[in-house]
Amino acid sequence: MSTQTQLELNAAQAAIYTRSNIRRAFQDFDDTEVSGIYLRGDDCLVVHRDGSEQAYNRELIKVAYTNYTHRLKDFFSYLGPNYRGPSVWHNNAYVLFKGWNYSHALGHLTSNAKLQAHWADKFIHVSDTNKVLHLLQSDQTDIGHLVAPDGLRIPNRPIDFDSDMEADQSAPVVDKPWCSCGSYQRQLSNVSDFASEIEGFKPWCIHMTWFNKYRELLCKRTEARNASPSGTPEKCVSWWYAPPADHISNGRFVLLYTNSGAQAPLSHWRTYKPKDVFTQHDAWDLFFNMCDVGYVPFPGTALPQLKSAVKK
Repeated sequence: MSTQTQLELNAAQAAIYTRSNIRRAFQDFDDTEVSGIYLRGDDCLVVHRDGSEQAYNRELIKVAYTNYTHRLKDFFSYLGPNYRGPSVWHNNAYVLFKGWNYSHALGHLTSNAKLQAHWADKFIHVSDTNKVLHLLQSDQTDIGHLVAPDGLRIPNRPIDFDSDMEADQSAPVVDKPWCSCGSYQRQLSNVSDFASEIEGFKPWCIHMTWFNKYRELLCKRTEARNASPSGTPEKCVSWWYAPPADHISNGRFVLLYTNSGAQAPLSHWRTYKPKDVFTQHDAWDLFFNMCDVGYVPFPGTALPQLKSAVKK
């Protein structure tokens, strides 16, 4: 093992061996008075301003980085106005909104939330990638990202009638998964350096994780809905979410359920576990659990007969 200290970190190493990731791997890490972070063999060397050094295992930091970039954020983190999920765009990509409306009680009044409401149904009419990215994420906007979990699909080329007709020129070319966020783009631009640090590395980000989980939920919901013999589910759950009053507290997630169908009157609905307090962090598990036992979830706002069920 080499004992030589690497003073200059490449872009991948600089993203992996950060104070934050060291802290995630080692809870007792003190990041105050740090003058530099270097690499020496299997260790990440942290040098303090007083000249003292402390070594941390590089493998554990790499695991912390990977876990962090693959983490699943809560259900409301990437929903647009009116609980809008990812919106189909062009080239096999989707517009993934940031959950500004649900960040706190007044989130719907923020400039980013208002921009989302204005543009939500208009992005499909803008086919230029750079224009969409400027509208989504620029110095003036921060309302979402463009994601393509199945790879960007290159637009079909015009047919050349003078070419060999056996060549299928209309066949689309699908690239690897892609996201416009800064984290993913940094990994993509330095993929060889990341692969040198992390075995089996593939670019990934939290938006990919959330999108795949959301798509899995839609499939589960469809399965629960189709399992009804009549085609109209009788076992239903309605849900409401009240964002927190500030950026520190949790929101409140409330559910009602019935065995009489989504259009059943309020008297046929019951509160799910009324003594428990559910938050945004419970939503994923609750949604999947209800689908697993055959209940189909509906936003409570979509069922007018339940309007008075939950006080705002």
